[in-house]
Amino acid sequence: MKFIQIFKDGKMDEITHASSKLKGKKIINYFHKISTSQGSGDIKKLYTWSYEKTKIACYGWYDGDCGCNGHELPRSGHSDFIDEDSSIKKIYGDIFILKYDDNGYLDINIGEYSVFYSNQFEYYGDYNLDEESEDEIEKGVVVKVDTIVEECEIINQICNELEYDNNEY
Repeated sequence: MKFIQIFKDGKMDEITHASSKLKGKKIINYFHKISTSQGSGDIKKLYTWSYEKTKIACYGWYDGDCGCNGHELPRSGHSDFIDEDSSIKKIYGDIFILKYDDNGYLDINIGEYSVFYSNQFEYYGDYNLDEESEDEIEKGVVVKVDTIVEECEIINQICNELEYDNNEY
């Protein structure tokens, strides 16, 4: 099974696991083991998107103190517990992208994820809303994304500057 790990600095890596039967708690434990940056609590399946005749899933941490991930997820991901749109939700630590269908997990590589990612933005960019022009919508999205990235950079900078207190009280 091949999947993608997106680090908090936005760099991506293709990970190959020997077993395609990795499921449930085992896959969560494996993600936890290989992550270089984590949020608070347990890693969870955050969002899913339909893609051709498959699903793309995003696993990660939706809460945390430091290490906000700078990668912007595609819009309109479905979540069982998060109300915020996937494109504006802050994700903490590493992100894991998987592809699956009714028969189980399928291989996904960075190239395929890039095509999916681009198609998601083109798909939602085709709509014209009555009250806003495409330019206004695009500017608003860019402003939101820039704001999220700036907030993540500030949080990461503060976390990097903090020193551990070794004093015994």
